[in-house]
Amino acid sequence: MDPRIEKLKEINTIISSAISKSNKFCFEHILPSQMSLPLFEKAEAELNAILKDYPTDTNFWRMLCNVKTYTMDYAAAITALEKVIALENKQKDKSQLAELLEHKDVEKPKAKVKKTESNLEKRELPYFKYHPEPTVTGAFETDAVVTCDCCKKTTDVYYTNPFFAVDDIEALCPWCIADGKAAKKFKGSFQDDISVDDINDEDKLMELVERTPGYNGWQQEYWLAHCNDYCAFKGYVGWQEIEPLLDQFADIESDLASAGGLKLSELPNHLRDNGSCQGYLFQCICCNKYRLYYDFD
Repeated sequence: MDPRIEKLKEINTIISSAISKSNKFCFEHILPSQMSLPLFEKAEAELNAILKDYPTDTNFWRMLCNVKTYTMDYAAAITALEKVIALENKQKDKSQLAELLEHKDVEKPKAKVKKTESNLEKRELPYFKYHPEPTVTGAFETDAVVTCDCCKKTTDVYYTNPFFAVDDIEALCPWCIADGKAAKKFKGSFQDDISVDDINDEDKLMELVERTPGYNGWQQEYWLAHCNDYCAFKGYVGWQEIEPLLDQFADIESDLASAGGLKLSELPNHLRDNGSCQGYLFQCICCNKYRLYYDFD
């Protein structure tokens, strides 16, 4: 049996799984979900390896084009499909190429988390009660070495999400956020103190708005509370991410009504990570129940 047949099946299974987890349509201009990216990367690596042995196999080139289209690497997708057309010159491939060319100038969004190599001494990150995993959510970027605008020290972990201040702030280190120096120095805040649930505790409010890294919403970010304390921000979600957690929400119907009025039955068709209707997942730090906020672009 031709070894390519088994390889085609194997890679196709990986791509199908990646697409099912991607939370996007083929030409939708959003990045695929974080769950799908390792699968797309695995498929691409497998394809690049097999194409070294079979550089004229158009099936593998088409699959690579498909992977690159879903990951919004349109230039690479176009190159792959042009190779197919040069080898076979079929009309269906030409039609697909024409569609791809309509998207060639679309800029690929920046990935939420990308690690850089750095020689800086590693420091233990401070703990944020209301945002416990800021490198996972992408609140802290790790793709470069920058200078903190507050302490003027270099750092390879830095914050560029919402910070409400008169000064134009480009980057803040986690330590200047945690000890309140950044908020004090620039008379700023990381969350609008009006756009929060009311818990009637000034100390908790100050910890949230002055010493907690915020998140990046399509519109005005809103911070949820539960059990008389602010919730922990867990990350950006779509329907696929929250469906397994539905029985662990405090009252998702009320959350939907407060955020904008979507019904639970409507979420599978609307709520998508990196999509036009973006979900923001919170978790109570007392009872561990989840809460959901969402907005539209």
